[in-house]
Amino acid sequence: MKKRISYNKFVRNTILLSISIVLAIFIIFGLYFKSISIDKSIKDDTQIMADLIFQNLYTVMKNGGDKQSLDETIEHLQKTVPHIKIEILKEENHLSNTHVDNSVFDFKEAVINKHDKHLDFSSPILFKAECIKCHSDSKVNDVAGIVHIEHPILDLKISLKDILIMAGTLLLIIVIVFFSTLYHYLNKYFVEPILNLAKQVKSTSSHHDLNTQISIETKIKELKLLEESFNQQNKELVSSYQTIVSQSNTDSLTKIFNRKKFDEYSSLFFSDAKRNSHNFSLVLIDLNKFKPINDTYGHDVGDEVLIFFTKLISQNIRETDFFFRIGGDEFILLLPENDKDSTQVVIKKIKENLKSNLFTFEDIKIELSASFGVCQFENSFKDINNMMKIADTNMYEDKKNYPRER
Repeated sequence: MKKRISYNKFVRNTILLSISIVLAIFIIFGLYFKSISIDKSIKDDTQIMADLIFQNLYTVMKNGGDKQSLDETIEHLQKTVPHIKIEILKEENHLSNTHVDNSVFDFKEAVINKHDKHLDFSSPILFKAECIKCHSDSKVNDVAGIVHIEHPILDLKISLKDILIMAGTLLLIIVIVFFSTLYHYLNKYFVEPILNLAKQVKSTSSHHDLNTQISIETKIKELKLLEESFNQQNKELVSSYQTIVSQSNTDSLTKIFNRKKFDEYSSLFFSDAKRNSHNFSLVLIDLNKFKPINDTYGHDVGDEVLIFFTKLISQNIRETDFFFRIGGDEFILLLPENDKDSTQVVIKKIKENLKSNLFTFEDIKIELSASFGVCQFENSFKDINNMMKIADTNMYEDKKNYPRER
């Protein structure tokens, strides 16, 4: 048996799974976005700072400042931004500083080096045309030195724009992941099983289909309960249908076929005999002295007489014969593939059994008898009513043998 979970547990598991996926994406995306934002922020902001430092130094040198003036300017800048370490390195002494990447001199581009607690930004200072007057041994765009700036990681700041973009993107990812996960599992464990259930229910077009068990593949307990409820309901409907059919076709007192069933079967018998040249006998039976029995002993005893009479006749006919109660004390036999002689043998046997088996109820004992009217099928008959009229006439001829019972 497959393990099933309740709806509440399913929702809880789906939410927990969605949250786990979202958190994993949040962490991965956050680290990635943080790295990109820091690189961009450091590169942009520090480049501006490097340019400003260079402009300050250039202004000092342009105004005739010496090395001391330059050192004082750098010291002043350092005090302005105390959390950042600023150095000006020349090509001849940069090798003593392990934080500076040689590629700054080779490619003349800014370089960022990440460390555990800080970031190093190295930006080249290039000679301009006006610098060549004093540095005649150099060329324009040669590296004059490096502005080396060391940022503590904890003091790095991300712009509001980057924060909003990061937050908005993460929110969008959270919404997409959560609802995609929820949609997937709802569709798999609810929508598809319910659609399958609806399809099976819709395919039930007759009472015969109710015998087919409805089955849906799902781990949700509530949906399995729905499946079981449908199957139980179908089972009860089949039982109810069978009861209704039985009641509509069966005489409630004697439990044999009723007039409705006789009309149905006799029409089939007659059509089959006409079409395929089959033979059958129709026997109309009327219980003698039944009214006096009812008047003398009451209807309860009369009902018991009818039940006794029905059982006795049922015991003396074949399984292929059909026995009907068409009202009151009137009965009909349909005997397939019976000729007139065979039918008389059946009637004689019933009469003998009625004579030898007294009806006994409490202290009441009654010898029962019945009148029989037979009609053998002939191809010239138009319908079953022709046979009924002939059988009725013959039954009253038979009843003349019991003049005192009429």
